[in-house]
Amino acid sequence: MDEIANAVVFFWIPLSMIALGVWISLSSKDNLRTNIGRIIAVIGLILVCASPWTVPSSPSSSIGHLIGFILGPSILLLIGIYLLVFSGNVPVGKLPTSDRKLGMFCITFSTVWFCLMQWGDLTPIYDGGEVNRFWLIFFPTLVLMICCLSSVLSVSMMVIGEERQRESSIMRLISVMSMTLIICGLTIDGKNISSELFSTYFWLSVSDLFGILVGTSLSIFIFGFVIYLYERSIGEPNSVPAPTNDELSQASEKIANNIGGVESE
Repeated sequence: MDEIANAVVFFWIPLSMIALGVWISLSSKDNLRTNIGRIIAVIGLILVCASPWTVPSSPSSSIGHLIGFILGPSILLLIGIYLLVFSGNVPVGKLPTSDRKLGMFCITFSTVWFCLMQWGDLTPIYDGGEVNRFWLIFFPTLVLMICCLSSVLSVSMMVIGEERQRESSIMRLISVMSMTLIICGLTIDGKNISSELFSTYFWLSVSDLFGILVGTSLSIFIFGFVIYLYERSIGEPNSVPAPTNDELSQASEKIANNIGGVESE
């Protein structure tokens, strides 16, 4: 097979298997179909991670290379967030309070892992000894999104939530940590990634997220404006005519037949 066919068979089809497997497992209530969906997703994930060896000549294999590198710390981060959230003040699926420490440990360990990938010897190196270009995009975007989301969640918990001071403090701590990582990336050179290179991709991530925010806001505004124009063009509804004497007498009769009781003296 040629390079395009190899990329389709060994990368794009497995990538679609991940989405298909997740959709089957989430949309089905049958245990058998749910397990089948999970198996399909896992097989697709393994094949995507193996793409640097199955289709090394394809540029798409850089994505599989990055997924293989970030799979471990990402799983730890998700587990830590789950333990941290559900060991708090939640009405459903509450975990023991002791799991909060384990969640903090998982988040801290995954953060150190990501830092070693950015500044240490664990940097994803691919394609002739160069840094994986998708990592240069992924890490600044990840840190920036965590900083923004944790800040918004911290303020929301204080304004809207009830008895969420502890969770709000944790979100503020995560926001400060992510902001510290951003400052370190802008000022400290790593073994394989310079601060200038990080700065370039960081500001590109800022512009991308700002564009997404502006586009989403404009779409919501335009949607609401169209609804407003449509509602305005309809005009006021016609007034209902007053009931006639026959309708009033019929309503009185129905009320008298269905409402009873003894008047108090």
